[in-house]
Amino acid sequence: MSTQITLRLKEEPSLPVEAESINPENLNGKSLAEIQRLPLWSGKRSYPLEDYFEVEISDSAEQTGAWPQETDLLKVILWGDLSRFKRLGQGMSAGELEIQGSVGFHAGAEMRGGILRIKGNAGDWLGAHMEGGQILVEGSAGHFTGAAYRGKTQGMSGGSILIRGNAGQMAGSRMRRGLLAIGGDCGDAPGFKMLAGTLLIAGNSGIRAGSNMRRGTIIFLQPIKLLPTFYYNCCYRPIFWGLLVQELRSKGFDLSESASEAFFRRFSGDANEGGKGEILLCQSN
Repeated sequence: MSTQITLRLKEEPSLPVEAESINPENLNGKSLAEIQRLPLWSGKRSYPLEDYFEVEISDSAEQTGAWPQETDLLKVILWGDLSRFKRLGQGMSAGELEIQGSVGFHAGAEMRGGILRIKGNAGDWLGAHMEGGQILVEGSAGHFTGAAYRGKTQGMSGGSILIRGNAGQMAGSRMRRGLLAIGGDCGDAPGFKMLAGTLLIAGNSGIRAGSNMRRGTIIFLQPIKLLPTFYYNCCYRPIFWGLLVQELRSKGFDLSESASEAFFRRFSGDANEGGKGEILLCQSN
């Protein structure tokens, strides 16, 4: 037995809306009236949730999809273009939040658990400071995915972010742990100051990949020109690669049939930071 809450956007707001109160834990156990009265901030004013959404509550909702299911936990579905709604799913640690459309900045930021599905595109700072849980984006994401906010030394420290489309600049910047996989292209400086974790980029990448990285693994499936501070080690097939391919496929992240048989050229770096990080460049598909 599970409960499903459906929120349907009435019309796109003219100003950005702070929507961190919309997450499964915060809605769990609340009545229809209580949900409708939840405050959402826009500019200097607070507005009730019912000003923006039509609310429907149902039990025994059927759950579908390739992700692992969390039984007996609340599922929240939002319908509409939510590009002006910021912080959706911020800080959530349980349940499932599914967005049938695009979302604004900071979606899934500081997330500690649960599942966040985004059927459209995501704005900047997706999964910033994420500690656990799973994020799946059907479209593309903006800049600073899984990164650290200004003035912070560590970004994403756990969980997984899977993006089927493209990502912007500084993906995985200061990443501490976890998995970030990008099915399309990404902007400049992926893995900047990376501390640990795994960053996979299936498409083309911008310049300065892995600059100032200390540890961690960055995997490129397409050719890329590396900084001169990375030095060649060997060509091999990492033991973990086959397991990673299986995990990604189980979560609906598409890779070619021959991907698990690929060989990689291994480079160590950044030499300016001790050279304990690694970049793997796909040698064959």
